[in-house]
Amino acid sequence: MELATFEGDQHEFSRPRAGDEKLAVRFFTKAAQDSEQTALQGRPIFKDVDYIQIVLPGDRSNTIVRPISDTDRGRFEKQYEHWKKTKEEEMLQGTPLEAWGIMSLAQIEEFRYFGVRTIDQMASLRDDICGKIMGATPLKQKALVFLELAKEGAPLKAMQLELGKRDEQIDSLMKAVEAQAAELKAMREGKAKK
Repeated sequence: MELATFEGDQHEFSRPRAGDEKLAVRFFTKAAQDSEQTALQGRPIFKDVDYIQIVLPGDRSNTIVRPISDTDRGRFEKQYEHWKKTKEEEMLQGTPLEAWGIMSLAQIEEFRYFGVRTIDQMASLRDDICGKIMGATPLKQKALVFLELAKEGAPLKAMQLELGKRDEQIDSLMKAVEAQAAELKAMREGKAKK
């Protein structure tokens, strides 16, 4: 997968591309030396600069780290907006490996090193990359099965949510009817006493 981006006002390059959802994208701020101010003041002067890191999950040799460009802001708009709002390092798309429950913390950290942070990224690892990471092939297969089962179970979960909402509405309506019945009873008892 190509990670290269092109600078400038080339609008088509600043839109999301097919495959971008598989990339591990992280925005962060770090101090960079301001050479102009350093020269003027005769001492090292630093300023905060916003950076982007793009990693093809599982392939650390294919990593880009550079100051954020307008192209990056457009291409990875969701992640960028999330980062600007929360200043978190990344917005994961998919289910985090921590939520899976079948990997040890050591395995999770090892895969994080390779830019794999979600079950979705695990499932999309290329076979040549799986061969480089110990235990990646069986985990990729389990991730594929997990995602397929989750996809098949999604309609059932949606129905359960809808039934839960309906039950809450029914309960709320029942309480309202009971409250009105109590008010009517109190009003009738009040008229009967007069």
